[in-house]
Amino acid sequence: MTAPDELPRTILLDLNGTLIPSSPGAPQDTAGLRKVGQLAQELGAAGSVVGLCSDSPLEQLWEFGQDIGLGEPREFPVVAENGNVADIDGRVRVMTPFAARKQVRSTVAALASEHGLQQADETLAPEFGGVRPGRDQWAFGANRRASVSVFGPRDFLVTVGQRLRDWAGGNHTEISTESSPDGRYLGIHPYRRVDLGKQRTLATLASGQKELLMIGNSLADWVPACYGVRCAFVADSNIPDDVRAEAWRISEQPDVHGVIDILTRLTGLTAGRAGRS
Repeated sequence: MTAPDELPRTILLDLNGTLIPSSPGAPQDTAGLRKVGQLAQELGAAGSVVGLCSDSPLEQLWEFGQDIGLGEPREFPVVAENGNVADIDGRVRVMTPFAARKQVRSTVAALASEHGLQQADETLAPEFGGVRPGRDQWAFGANRRASVSVFGPRDFLVTVGQRLRDWAGGNHTEISTESSPDGRYLGIHPYRRVDLGKQRTLATLASGQKELLMIGNSLADWVPACYGVRCAFVADSNIPDDVRAEAWRISEQPDVHGVIDILTRLTGLTAGRAGRS
């Protein structure tokens, strides 16, 4: 494990399990999030920009970032939908198109009918103020461009995941699914390995400049250094030993407090950035 020796130009923060609890409905540390915003402003004054990198859609991440003090929407970088969509320098790009997205949504709706479920309006995740559908309902997640998210009963979503994987295998189509800890949310992406979604996009954005830092809590937030991305993790991160050995830093603090710890240490490198400007 090596500590940062220069201030990265772009710093991206994971959301669930890093800035906020991974368990749906768990309270957020508002004071800690405000501190993250304050540190982001301090780093911004030194020439580094702090943004977000999450499975959530752009609109929700724009609002969340604004609320914690990262800036106005479109002023800070956002990598959304597990890397499938990015807003960098105020330009929204679909990084990984989902050609089968319409067919996937139709399949989900048909399975919901088989389960006798009623479709509710598209909704937000609870961490963004959304309300989960009732026990006899289901809903798509709102604002997705290159992925699909579904809220509903656990048994229904298990069936959806299995049916979609079977369909993809029989139609030479790449699909991966990821569930929330309570099993009442399912994310669907256009590639076989959901843990590599962010990696591909971050490597593309870094373009070998080695000025991008990712702070997260899992293997999905890891990009090998050879791609020009450096990574740091909060405490209790679910990562293997070889990743721990290569990480820029692993904080001794969990979740948002770990982010605060890492950002605070980065503020000590602001003189280095000023010297290179």
